Amino acid sequence: MSLFGRRRDSAAPAVSDDSARVRLLDAAVSVLGRDPGAPLGAVARRAQVDDETARRLFPTRHALVEATVVRGATRIAGASFLDDGEPLEQIAMLIGRVWQDQAPVLPLTRMAARGPYRRSVERALAPLRATLREAVALAAEQGSVRRDISPAAVSWLVEQAAIDVVEAAEAKALAGADPLQLAMTHALCAAGLGWAQATDVAIAARTRLAGGDPQRR
Repeated sequence: MSLFGRRRDSAAPAVSDDSARVRLLDAAVSVLGRDPGAPLGAVARRAQVDDETARRLFPTRHALVEATVVRGATRIAGASFLDDGEPLEQIAMLIGRVWQDQAPVLPLTRMAARGPYRRSVERALAPLRATLREAVALAAEQGSVRRDISPAAVSWLVEQAAIDVVEAAEAKALAGADPLQLAMTHALCAAGLGWAQATDVAIAARTRLAGGDPQRR
């Protein structure tokens, strides 16, 4: 012992693998949400995890990105529900809630939707997609969406329309359009609505989203 008391260890405290994994995934959302091409090392630095540990937990950048987007998809799917109200508004609000959740990290969202991780992400999103199909099926029963194809096919078109807006927004191609409202209206148009009716439904849904309506169907 020195004259000034016990010597402090200057090394950083050890971090468990579980804690390091969570920190890396959290950091990946932040880093890749701004720069989808960022290297693994940049994520490790943001997470304050040493490179050796980062590469042991995620041997490749691909593994880290896949784990990140699948974790996000699983979280979104687990929180999905249908609000009360008419099926068209339910569809719009479901799309709107997902958009609000993903707006801060659109580059990462686009990678999840269109990149090499798409199949893994789609599996994780299964509960959300089932919820969307439920609302579309109800709308089809009412005759408020197109019925020339199955509800499952309509749901797929709705999903792809929402992804189209993600790509356009991430590419800065919307020329001042409101991306939240466009995500809802474009999705509803894919379901067979005209743009004017889709806009009316989207405005009503947006009003409810802004008010934080907690009610569920």
